[in-house]
Amino acid sequence: MANNTKNVVIGKRQILREIKNGNIFEIRIAADAETQYITALIEVAKKNGIDYRICSTMNQIAVDYGIEVPSGAVGVLKE
Repeated sequence: MANNTKNVVIGKRQILREIKNGNIFEIRIAADAETQYITALIEVAKKNGIDYRICSTMNQIAVDYGIEVPSGAVGVLKE
């Protein structure tokens, strides 16, 4: 698992931008994010053939990736 901010982009807007650039390997989404947020990211992931995982919480994503504030999702960048 990638767990530093060099390997990920944070938040929906950055994830969508990097998907357009072909740079996202996987999306990790917090289970406690807003339903519309989760649904939108899952739809984009499926449409683009990108794997996604539902993770525990926004706080846990912040801890796992060294982010200062809770985050609804991170996109893991291709290496």
